[in-house]
Amino acid sequence: MRISWWRSKTTGTGYIGDLEGRLAELREAMFQASYARNDPARQREFLERIFEGTQSRDSSFASVVEARGPRDGLADVAPASVPIPAAASRKRRNLVIAGAAAAILLVVGVCYGVLRQPGQVGPQTGVGQATKLRVGLLNVVDTAPFYRALDQGYFRSEHIDVEIKKFRGGPDAIRELAEKKIDIAFSSYPGALTAEAAGIADLKILAAAYTARNSHLMLMGLGDGPLTHPSDVRGKRIAVTATGSISDIGMALALRDANVTPGSITWVSLPMDDMLAALKRGDVDGAVMAEPYVTRAEQAGAVPVLDVTLGRRALLPLSGWFVTSGQVEGQTKVLQAFQSALARGTRDVQKPDIRDLVLTKYLEVDPAYVDDVRIATYPETVDPSEIQKVAELMLSNGFLTAPLDVRKMVIRWPNGG
Repeated sequence: MRISWWRSKTTGTGYIGDLEGRLAELREAMFQASYARNDPARQREFLERIFEGTQSRDSSFASVVEARGPRDGLADVAPASVPIPAAASRKRRNLVIAGAAAAILLVVGVCYGVLRQPGQVGPQTGVGQATKLRVGLLNVVDTAPFYRALDQGYFRSEHIDVEIKKFRGGPDAIRELAEKKIDIAFSSYPGALTAEAAGIADLKILAAAYTARNSHLMLMGLGDGPLTHPSDVRGKRIAVTATGSISDIGMALALRDANVTPGSITWVSLPMDDMLAALKRGDVDGAVMAEPYVTRAEQAGAVPVLDVTLGRRALLPLSGWFVTSGQVEGQTKVLQAFQSALARGTRDVQKPDIRDLVLTKYLEVDPAYVDDVRIATYPETVDPSEIQKVAELMLSNGFLTAPLDVRKMVIRWPNGG
């Protein structure tokens, strides 16, 4: 990827007049220098071009890129020559990336000083000025990409100041999104689809969060309690984060697959943080938990009773990030910036070592048990056809009263981005 900083791509002469386009290209260049989308060949090519013709080039920087092992960077490649000690490799790599970043930032400064005309502003709310976004979320492993982006300053680099508000369930977050009390809501898909069908809000899917695999969402009971088998569920008190969420809807589908009628269950709304204590006190007989709460409960003596993400629910999209259609029209640039930062976090947490750091630092997972946490899939794109399957399951089981076309919830940016 050769970047024409100063020359017109069509005529070869003159300055490029589209400042926003150039800045977007420069931001992409920064990303390429740092990660090169896990492609060491592209990363090497880009770094060679960045340092081309300068006196600051370190002749060994390419070997630093090639020498990164799977736990010392994002490229899973073996060293091309003599192995470099991990600490030295990391230090040299950081120096190389810092040099590339400095070169690019110098160009940004020159471009901005030369080309900015009176009355122009930066891509967000002004140069150096951050836009505040109020984000509602739950402390579940689905949100690991968000916390990674927060930890690494990806939002800050996009001129976004994130304010976090915690919720016990996705429907609560969607409700506050509709009331404009928050700007972005994390929610399970059932909670959001129910709100969309009911007209509570005109929702758009900003990004995908998590896709189910076995054992991510579990009905838990105490080993010496009244609930140790799916057949014991009839007439029991079951804790869920909120009615209308993936907890009770997924649970109801799982029970029907086990030939148990869910109508006899008493649903008790509780935050996941409180479920284990409620089980131990006898306030509830069972609780539907997601990771990392499942692993914590097992460590405390609870036992899995029913896997909610088996059969028809395996590989189904579980959760996503939502905004309203009005925001898509009025806050295009800042929402696209949020998407970009979150996407970088999503790519990062595909690596187990990076993900484990996030789980222990932000989701309070004991480092001794982090390998026991069941991790599903962090999708990098929104697939409306897969989310449509969630809507169809909800319709066929009475959780929706009419068909819902998920394609209408896919964002089509006003500027075509």
